[in-house]
Amino acid sequence: MLVQVDDRSGETVGHALEELVGMGVRNVQLLSSHTKKGRPGMVLLLDLDRELETPVAAYLAAELGAWGYHVLTATHRHFDVTLVERRVTAVCGEQRATLTVRCKLFHQDGVLLRVKLEHADALELQRFVRASAGVCPLDELRTVVERAVRHHPDEAELEVRL
Repeated sequence: MLVQVDDRSGETVGHALEELVGMGVRNVQLLSSHTKKGRPGMVLLLDLDRELETPVAAYLAAELGAWGYHVLTATHRHFDVTLVERRVTAVCGEQRATLTVRCKLFHQDGVLLRVKLEHADALELQRFVRASAGVCPLDELRTVVERAVRHHPDEAELEVRL
């Protein structure tokens, strides 16, 4: 679905994006644009199942003042994505902490393509590292945990050194 929005604040649209995801929209992209007479605007691209079209369209009209929308015909291919929990013992110098983290595993035809640590869990891990060892960039933490899960995708408990 493609929707043009031209008279709403960023805060209003940001809140709408969260609500749309809560309604079951799988993906939302917000693109800045310029409308007639050079006015600022936005274009929303929404990835949703057909049965959500009517309630999502009604929401867009009521909340964002959309005059209509475009239904884009496309074939979307989704990877096999599963959310798994792993108990990770993070070792930082002499300090140790065991946390349960969630990771998304992306597969295609049975092949593991990617591991993605959930952001909230990465932040929790970063708080531990900061308390025990100082600075460690979030990207590094993600990489260490994602690599451990990738190399041992079926193990429920892992140890990582930071």
